Amino acid sequence: YLQSSFVNGQKICERPMSVEWHTQPEQHIVKWTLMNNICSNFYTECWNINTNNERNMLEQKALNVPQICPLQLQLGDSLFISSEETFELHRINLGYVSLEEFIRCPTKGFLQEQLIFGSRLRGTHQVDLQWLKAGTHYFAEIQTKGPLLCNLGLRLNVTVKQQFCQQSSNAPFCSRHGRCLSNIWEEAYNCRCSQQYLGRFCQEFDACSSKPCRNNAACIDTREGLIGDSLSYYCTIISIGKNCSEIIGQCQPHVCLNGNCSNVTPNTFLCKCNKDFTG
Repeated sequence: YLQSSFVNGQKICERPMSVEWHTQPEQHIVKWTLMNNICSNFYTECWNINTNNERNMLEQKALNVPQICPLQLQLGDSLFISSEETFELHRINLGYVSLEEFIRCPTKGFLQEQLIFGSRLRGTHQVDLQWLKAGTHYFAEIQTKGPLLCNLGLRLNVTVKQQFCQQSSNAPFCSRHGRCLSNIWEEAYNCRCSQQYLGRFCQEFDACSSKPCRNNAACIDTREGLIGDSLSYYCTIISIGKNCSEIIGQCQPHVCLNGNCSNVTPNTFLCKCNKDFTG
């Protein structure tokens, strides 16, 4: 579902709280402007998260600076920056900055190799994939004259996520028995398995999920992967048989509370329950 933040009745950042991995790379365009999509409180406005549940309160406070709505990409996606025409006279460029520089905004003495584009930002430019490796990246406005617009919000936090949903590069995602998902605060995409499947890649059929054991016996899956439903059972002291359904001994009066008793072997018997009764 989508999560949105509103300031003075205006929608700021909108994003799904959980995203599924897409098999083909996608393109993302960020408008480099102060006219909209600027949030100030990093967790409540930018991410719609209750800060009381977060661990590092000092870092939260430091990130409460005006900024363009944070962006999350998957590894291999393309990112384009589209500048506002009114900013072109300010000779703006983008810099790849540290977290500290992102918070305080870059100052003079910025290294040339940290510039994202070879020339000033004009029109739409694609960010080279060398700046979009897996991890969290910070970009901020660099300019040679005029006011420092970074302080007003021209900075961007981009998180690039990889996926761990395949056993090999050619294997199906989550063994076709789950979905490859990532929540906002997760660093990567991982499998969410369908019912009856488990394992990192949903590669294991859980034959115990149907609770086949009787007479309070414990079920232990023999781990045969996606094929096979063989089980091993830990039976209670008086129970034996493939699914612990046979009880050691012979039929006695009232031994089956709501059913009929039948001797299976000279040493075991079985209770057949009446209608509407189980156990």
